[in-house]
Amino acid sequence: MSLASHAARSSRRYFDPRFEATIITVAPGEHEITSARDEIVATVLGSCISVCMRDPQAGVGGLNHFLLPKNNGGSDASAGERYGDTAMEVLINGLLKRGARRGNLETKVFGGARVLSGATMLAIGDGNIAFVTEFLNREGIPIVSKDVGGTRSRRIHYQPATGRAWVQHVQTTSRDSEHEQELAYLNRLKTQPVAGEVEIW
Repeated sequence: MSLASHAARSSRRYFDPRFEATIITVAPGEHEITSARDEIVATVLGSCISVCMRDPQAGVGGLNHFLLPKNNGGSDASAGERYGDTAMEVLINGLLKRGARRGNLETKVFGGARVLSGATMLAIGDGNIAFVTEFLNREGIPIVSKDVGGTRSRRIHYQPATGRAWVQHVQTTSRDSEHEQELAYLNRLKTQPVAGEVEIW
């Protein structure tokens, strides 16, 4: 990864004594990969999906975070990882570049809650769950565990080196910052052109 592309990412690192590890936060439309035993990738999900994927033999893994299943708006490559179809390919290819073997990959899947109001909003989480389940089945990558659906947001911590995942369910309110961020993010996807877009979280 070039320095320029790394600088554009929203992830931040901090040490968490509860886990005795460095936490790497993953923003919507991004991913992180690590093989370090003292690193944990983390994110907060509403209707979004995160796929935690690793090769247990190579000891490398990562996590992505996407809001919508597919980019139906065209072939603009800069749409990036905000869409599930791209986010999954980027994560898989990133792991393979770090020494993972496709036949060894396993996943844990989280998110897809119904946290946004309105008929269209309610369908987003369900659509994400259906997409990622079908994608992984088609690719022959097993889901070893999952925690999806429901009405609560989730905080996810995932340690790729060991495959351990921690999930905290969070009651979403209309004034909740993650809820507001997700709604604003969805609105930007619908209304703003992708090219040249800068998102600050």
